[in-house]
Amino acid sequence: MADVKGALFQWRNDEHDGGCYGEGISRPAAKARTRQFRLIVYPQGARPMTWITRAESKSHAIRYAQNRWPGATVEVA
Repeated sequence: MADVKGALFQWRNDEHDGGCYGEGISRPAAKARTRQFRLIVYPQGARPMTWITRAESKSHAIRYAQNRWPGATVEVA
């Protein structure tokens, strides 16, 4: 019989593989005072993209991008 210990299934959905979404995690709270930030996101294995978002501060904007695209490198443009 074949060893299927390391087999990957297409329908498998691991929590750590996808982004974390929600208020305060990937976007600011509804009544928070925000400013617009332009970020360059470099996802692993994909082309870089420009993401324009609203956040409370530069560090919050970077954290929101990293929560949406885990493992990505993010810089403020």
